[in-house]
Amino acid sequence: MADPAGVLAQDGLPGEAEPQHLTVGRLLQERLLSPARTTASVDVLDNAVTWCLPWDDVAAGGDPLLGVVVHARADQVRAAVLRDLGRRRAAAVVVAGGVGDLTDPPAEVPVIHVGAHVAFRQLSQLVAELVLARETHVLRYGLRVHRSLVELLYRGAGLAALGHQMARLSGCSAAILDPQYRVLAFERSRDRVFEPAAVADALREDESRRASADGGPSTDTTAANPEQPHAGPQVRTLLIDGINATCVLNPILLSGRHDGWVVIVESADPPRPHDIAQHRVVVEQAATIVGTEMLRLRSIEQAEERARGDFVHALLHGRFSDQHELEARSAHYDFPVGATYGVIVANGLSSAGSPDSPTALFQLARHAARVDARPNAHTLATVIGDVLAVIRQVEPAGHRDSPDAEERTLADFARTLQAELERRTHREVAVAYGRCVGGASRIFDSYREARIALGIRNRLGVDQVCGFQDLRVFATLVELAESPQGRAFARDMLAPLRSSRTGGNDLEQAVIAYIASGGNLNAAARELHIHRNTMLYKLDRASRLLQLDLREAEHQFAVWLAHKLHLLAETVTVVDRDLNPM
Repeated sequence: MADPAGVLAQDGLPGEAEPQHLTVGRLLQERLLSPARTTASVDVLDNAVTWCLPWDDVAAGGDPLLGVVVHARADQVRAAVLRDLGRRRAAAVVVAGGVGDLTDPPAEVPVIHVGAHVAFRQLSQLVAELVLARETHVLRYGLRVHRSLVELLYRGAGLAALGHQMARLSGCSAAILDPQYRVLAFERSRDRVFEPAAVADALREDESRRASADGGPSTDTTAANPEQPHAGPQVRTLLIDGINATCVLNPILLSGRHDGWVVIVESADPPRPHDIAQHRVVVEQAATIVGTEMLRLRSIEQAEERARGDFVHALLHGRFSDQHELEARSAHYDFPVGATYGVIVANGLSSAGSPDSPTALFQLARHAARVDARPNAHTLATVIGDVLAVIRQVEPAGHRDSPDAEERTLADFARTLQAELERRTHREVAVAYGRCVGGASRIFDSYREARIALGIRNRLGVDQVCGFQDLRVFATLVELAESPQGRAFARDMLAPLRSSRTGGNDLEQAVIAYIASGGNLNAAARELHIHRNTMLYKLDRASRLLQLDLREAEHQFAVWLAHKLHLLAETVTVVDRDLNPM
């Protein structure tokens, strides 16, 4: 009769079977096969056994026989057929009734000689009992581990509690890492003490070495999508702080997404096979449960981010029903209502049409909220369309004696933010900011000015950070540009130059270039890459259409003012449409 319990569990788990697969060597320990003789090597005796088939069923076939023990009579076996079974990776051949013609059996497959009393029925029953018994005990231990971990998941105890339970079940150090090998939870063992960072570094280096050996890209800690590892428990020897330590680990894979690793660092050196087998069960069960907890925590974090994003949107667009709502929601986020704030906006952060643009922008928003973090400088960031908007509390610590201390402090932060965004995106980023305002209720005004400044900056091709106050002329003309009188003046003044009969905007472009060059005809021609005579012809034609002498400063100012008012009016219209889509 087979021993269904096998090797009893140790170290606090009495009565549990050794949770490892059946091998040829283990099969030879059974009483039925005790007088067996074999010349197989020790390595071959480690072959896994999963089933038993009679000789007649396998001798004439060609299917793989991985894990299959073949039963045969001595008069059936031939060396040539045995070599074929070896190529088909049979676990072993049990020959009943003597040696027969196999005085020198081939080395491709282990041959076990037993007495004639060992029939196929008895051998197959023995293999089935041992395999099923071990599978049952593995399942029983797995259920025990699963139950102990899932109770913590149900209570929402968190990753630290799950890591502690893994360490208690295994009696070893246990770690939970994210895909970038950052330590999310770590529980130390009393026998062998390793630092969490050392374990993470050892696993990262091992993964990088394996990826290089496979010809793939090495895994980087900053990679957004590291190469997905193979599923299932793995036993590896990692170099941790100069010590070779045996680790049992399992990747956290849910719906094809790699969310990290669960790792058990063995306390014993060398570890017992029984412990290794148990720890494989622990990490296999823990991977799914830990991944579920990480998914729950991620959902909570995303919900909090959405709520915070709604609050930031309400601040930027002034969408509070009353002051009481503003104060209540600000108190929830510990956001001072009466402080001084400025808004910085940026665009050009991602490639147009890129499928990962929204995700990348929100990651940049989270990073922007942590730039230049200070105790008395709250920073909130969100994404509006393709624009990153940042609300910054202004505390002019270094410029208190200056009359424009707040503006200079906000400008310093805007430049710091631009440098950080360009470092992360590897592209030029357009950044602008509005004037500082007192109180959270006026953040909308600073945001509107920042968007206007950003629009003007992009239209004028300015290549540096600029604030609304820096565009002093435009800041002064905002109200005039929005008024009916200002719009009518710009439209009437520029209409003759924009008529299709006059060549579209060519004449306006020539006049503006002439005015911008201070009335220097040659400089304006070089700016437009045209001949001096062509430039002179365009100016004469424009003067006739406008019925003004463009050589006079007063007439130049009138055209320049109309052009600026039109540019500002267009920018304000676009910004207001974005701010108030309804």
